Amino acid sequence: MRLRASLVYTLAMLFLMIVAGIVGMTLGTTLGREALKGVTQPDFGLSSRTASSSEEEDNVEPGQVVSFLSESDILKRVKERVATKGKAPATPVANADTPSDEAPGKDATSEEEAKKSRPKQMGFPIVSKDGGVLMEVVGARPEAGSWVLDVNLRNEGTKPVRFLYSFLDVTDDRDRALSATAEDLPGELQPLSENFSGTIRIPKALVDGVDSLSVSLTDYPDQKIQLKLDGIPVLKTE
Repeated sequence: MRLRASLVYTLAMLFLMIVAGIVGMTLGTTLGREALKGVTQPDFGLSSRTASSSEEEDNVEPGQVVSFLSESDILKRVKERVATKGKAPATPVANADTPSDEAPGKDATSEEEAKKSRPKQMGFPIVSKDGGVLMEVVGARPEAGSWVLDVNLRNEGTKPVRFLYSFLDVTDDRDRALSATAEDLPGELQPLSENFSGTIRIPKALVDGVDSLSVSLTDYPDQKIQLKLDGIPVLKTE
């Protein structure tokens, strides 16, 4: 009698588990369909071409060679359609006076001409040369709250030379270290390089009452080349 009761209990539990599984599966399927009801697949225009190509494949005559598109071609066409979809063709704007691509060149030319047109200052240039590398200060001037040194740098040697301008040291005639920033100077000079022009900017407040400056620069990482320019005059300005 006890065995029969256990069997009935087991069968009842098994039946309930099956019913619960069916109900859960049905409920999950229903909820999933409801959740995906508003989701649509993007139309890249491939469905119509796929249908037409399927019809063409069905009508292929025996012995006729069928050509298939490679996967890379299909992906390329899809990307082109996605990139151009919804974009209007750009309307070119003509400039009868000056083409825009000539502006940077003209700016660079005018800057070079401005440098050449500056009058030579007394006491300049100040030159230092070591290991085939030449550095010279060709002028100094105030500009926008800074004292600017115009610098030329070139490599006359046969080996490339690298510089790290955090190693640039600027001191005044009292041997005080000054904050300075190098601009437009190359980080690496190739052998027999051309002449590179740049600037060293020092806050003007730091050179008030200073008569001369010293600049030193070493190569990186060897630190074998020591370029040192002493006695750079600080011109008095109104």
